[in-house]
Amino acid sequence: MAREEKKILVIDDSSVNNLLLQNILEEENYKVIVAFSGREGLKLTESEKPDLILLDIMMPRMDGIEVLKRIKSSDKTVDIPVIMLTAKLDSADRKSSLEIGAIDYINKPVIIDELVTKVKNILQ
Repeated sequence: MAREEKKILVIDDSSVNNLLLQNILEEENYKVIVAFSGREGLKLTESEKPDLILLDIMMPRMDGIEVLKRIKSSDKTVDIPVIMLTAKLDSADRKSSLEIGAIDYINKPVIIDELVTKVKNILQ
């Protein structure tokens, strides 16, 4: 019996980061959807109902913290696990992300094996 294909939404304003994450995750047989802004990510979260979201913090207009707040404040999306991704080393962002409801926090540059392991563990 084939396992159900899990859907991951990557929200990052960097096309390079989106492509890298998409390639890594598709190689692991996940369906990957990408968004290049917080607003686009919120729309896709509602319409696609992903099993997991990888969310960058530093984005223009609406940062990842605001996107996370909106995801976790909606009854339709509150249960979707979110992993925050960022190049920022600020512990305040880590703390606030986890308090708002992020399930994990990964620093960039991403260590591929670490990311894949965390994704697999969350989606089991």
